[in-house]
Amino acid sequence: APWQAWEPYAPTILRDGGILRDGGEIAPGLLDPLANLEPNRPRQALDGDMICAWGPYDLCWTEAMLGCRIVRNGPSVWAQACLSEWDEVERVTWSGASPWLDELLAVNRLLVEQVGGRYAVGQPLMRGPLDMAEAALPSEMLYPGLYERPEELRHLLIVCADIFIACAQRRLAETPAFHGGYAVRQEWGLWAPGTTVQFQADASRNLSPALYREFMWEIDRRIAGSFEYSIVHTHSGSSHILEVLIEEPELKAIEVTLDPAPYGPEPLELLPVLQMVQQAGKPLFISGPLKRRELDVLLEQLLPEGLAIRAGLLAEE
Repeated sequence: APWQAWEPYAPTILRDGGILRDGGEIAPGLLDPLANLEPNRPRQALDGDMICAWGPYDLCWTEAMLGCRIVRNGPSVWAQACLSEWDEVERVTWSGASPWLDELLAVNRLLVEQVGGRYAVGQPLMRGPLDMAEAALPSEMLYPGLYERPEELRHLLIVCADIFIACAQRRLAETPAFHGGYAVRQEWGLWAPGTTVQFQADASRNLSPALYREFMWEIDRRIAGSFEYSIVHTHSGSSHILEVLIEEPELKAIEVTLDPAPYGPEPLELLPVLQMVQQAGKPLFISGPLKRRELDVLLEQLLPEGLAIRAGLLAEE
C-alpha cells in the first residue's frame, strides 16, 4: 500500500460528548471508551497475511500507573515527569492496584463484548520499563543517573517491570483466546498460539550496547519469560541494541520500525544487522516506509523463514 505519514492517535472524546482541550489532563473515567475506540474498529478478521485485532487506545497506560499525569498534547497524549529527587525514586513501589489499571481492564472488557469472538482483542501501546523511567524522570536525572545513581535507577526499573508485567498479565487474563492464541498490537497484525506481549525501550537510543546490557538485560529477560510469546519493538535509529537483544534467550522475536532520515539509517544500510538477527534464530518483523527497490532487496537478501514485512511503499525518486 502507499505509505502515509503516521499521525499519533489521541482519544479525546469525553463522556459528556465534549472534546478534551489541548493541555487538558486525562483521568480515569473521563473519556467515553466506545466513542474513542470506534475509529479503529476492524472490518474483517484478516488483512492479507495479517490477523486483524482491536485493542484499547494508546494512552500512556504504564506511565500513568507509575504516577505520571497524562495530558493532551496537540494530536497526541503525553506523560509528565512525576519524580524530581532521588529520595523519591527510592520510595517508589507498586501495590498491584491502580485506578488506571482498572480503567484499562474496563476498556478491554468493552472490547471483548463488542468483538464477540469475531476477531482478536489486541494489546495497546504499553511502554516498557526504560521508557517509563524516561517519562517519570527529568532527562537531567535519568541519564547522569546511569553513572551516578545506578542502584536507585535499577530499583525504579524493577518497579516499572513489575507494573508492566502485572498490567499485561491482567489484561490477558480477561481476554478470551482467539483460535487458541492472542494478538499483539492492533496495527501489527501479528498473532501467536499462546500468551503474547510486545514491549519496547525507545529510550535505548541514548544508551550504548554496554549500558543497555548492564541495566536492561535482566529486565528484558524477566518480561519475555513471563509470557509464552514475546516480541520487542525497536527503531532503526536504535539498531545498536540489537546485538544485545539477540542474545536474550527468552525473547521470541524482534520488530524493527524503519525511521525516515535523519532519524535512522537508510533501510538497506540496515541489511547486515537484520541478517544478524535472523542468523541468531530470532523471527524478524519489519515495518515502515520502503521504496519498491528497497523492498525487493530485503526480500532477496533476507531469509523468508520467520520474516514478516509490513511496508508502506514510497514513491521512487
